[in-house]
Amino acid sequence: MRNLLALPLLLSALSFCAAETPLTVRLQANLSSPQPVGTPLGLTAQPLTTGSSARDKFVFQYSVSVSGGPFRIVHDYSQQYAFAWTPDLFEQSVTIRVRVRDNDTKAIAQAEMPFQFVSRVKANVPVVTPTAHPLVALFSAPPCPQGSQFRVAFHADGDEAITRTPAQPCRGSTSNNAYVAGMRPDTEYQVRSEVMTSGRVATGNYLPFHTGMLDGNFPPVVVAIPETGTDATEPVIVYSAESMVDGARPFASDLQGHIIWYLRSGGTITRVLPGGRFLVLADGANSVNDTRFDQVLQEVDLAGNVIRETNIGRVAEQLEALGIHSDCHKDGRECVSGFHHEAIRLPNGHTLALAGLERMMPTGTQGSKLPVDVLGDIIVDLDPDFQVAGVWNGFDHLDLNRKSLYDSKCHAGQGGGCPPILLADEANGWTHTNAIAYIPTTGDLLISQPEQNWVLKIDWKDEKGSGKVLWRLGKDGDFKVESADPNPWFRYQHDAGFEPADSDILSLVDDGDISGKDAAAVVRGQVWKLDEEHHVATVVYSAPLGVHTFCCGSIQKLKSGRYGVVAGAPLPLQGRTTETDKDGKVVFAIDIPGEIDYRSFRVENMYSAPTK
Repeated sequence: MRNLLALPLLLSALSFCAAETPLTVRLQANLSSPQPVGTPLGLTAQPLTTGSSARDKFVFQYSVSVSGGPFRIVHDYSQQYAFAWTPDLFEQSVTIRVRVRDNDTKAIAQAEMPFQFVSRVKANVPVVTPTAHPLVALFSAPPCPQGSQFRVAFHADGDEAITRTPAQPCRGSTSNNAYVAGMRPDTEYQVRSEVMTSGRVATGNYLPFHTGMLDGNFPPVVVAIPETGTDATEPVIVYSAESMVDGARPFASDLQGHIIWYLRSGGTITRVLPGGRFLVLADGANSVNDTRFDQVLQEVDLAGNVIRETNIGRVAEQLEALGIHSDCHKDGRECVSGFHHEAIRLPNGHTLALAGLERMMPTGTQGSKLPVDVLGDIIVDLDPDFQVAGVWNGFDHLDLNRKSLYDSKCHAGQGGGCPPILLADEANGWTHTNAIAYIPTTGDLLISQPEQNWVLKIDWKDEKGSGKVLWRLGKDGDFKVESADPNPWFRYQHDAGFEPADSDILSLVDDGDISGKDAAAVVRGQVWKLDEEHHVATVVYSAPLGVHTFCCGSIQKLKSGRYGVVAGAPLPLQGRTTETDKDGKVVFAIDIPGEIDYRSFRVENMYSAPTK
């Protein structure tokens, strides 16, 4: 009875507190509705409160509902209150929602805004529109019948080679739109529509489009060994890039070294996705502190528009429910500090991303004479809204007593391959995981840990596995090696994965002696055949590139049967992308002075993706 009598007083007190510090939010756009298809909207949220919270304690989440459907998160809670959003390329009515959260009181308020996007096509006539990206155009064509397919064909004046966008289903009553990308700067192009019906192709008239100039600095692209007799079925190179050139960004070139695209928003490309999209790690605001380095994971389109994004602070908040308690202060014990090195897209639409996990460990850990900050790794499973669906924690499954073979250290404010270090001034770089590969037949994972000189197979089973290590490939691991090479084992490897993904053929880049002291230990592209039942590993291909490197690299089997192999950071500093023949000889090479080329991807055009 006493509790029941107290209830009105409690409710009154809560009402008084709420009235004292109400929280509302105002949502504004830089343009009024309606706007043509593909128009980027600048969205700004302003919290309105009489409370005492500082401005930087508010975080903002943007989501969008199309035609009354479910709201999909496009920008998760972050201190970044403004967001540039671009709709999918068709006519639509949307509702844009912003939520603001007070990090002090945890109060949440939201506001919504209806918006409409209308066709660019007038009088049934196609149109080519420039975008904010000087090398990307938006082509818009009249509706075509359902059951047919639409694509865009384009070529430079004087060129016979035609590039085509991916075919997309005709919508019947709405216009057809596609980004046109893969064009050289300051060049005249001809662009037309193509509609395919029952095997027949109806072509439109060519329309002219003149590309703009590059807006910013780019490193020179030097063809060191020209293309001679190579099978140019993948004539485009996308460079993931960590540039030393001020203001430069990841970019793409043809095999002659002409720049044909770049990532306008900046960041590091981890993977190229089908259809002209990219997974990108970038600097930016998170939801919990002032750290900005390696905080943001994005999916980005060809024009540089952010399709969806999250940040490490928001991910860390959700990991609390899974037993990882992130407290990134100097007196904290555990910290999820930043994304690094890898994000991949799974067949079910989920994304796996690597993140650094710091833990303060007691004296004696890994031979320390004092309590020590150990930097390990987690793999975060994100659903199609970039919300946490699961996690693999290296601290739960790896031998903490096996420290880095290179005694690697990461320092606060260092960067250079290390995620942010926040619990101490220095951390042991324990594993430095740099690649994730998915195995479709079992749902398991391969991960590359260069500080251990090992590739590990993880019992993932599409998040239903135990997470334990099934085997370790590398020196002192679980496999017997078969090779005529007296030094077959790789060191400080990158980009390890089965190729094809459900095969027993594993490819990787062996960085060799990263100190450069061993003249014979040059970068090698390696291919291994694994007998997992009997734990026998056989070297079936080795391509020495003739250069030393201190990090990075990638390998990819080309349609010709040759390999594209990257030495990421040879000295003097210049990323080298090569093609090697069946005998492991380098038959083509492009150098990028001043560039650390973390990975390169050989693709057919800007709309295709490699199989690995």
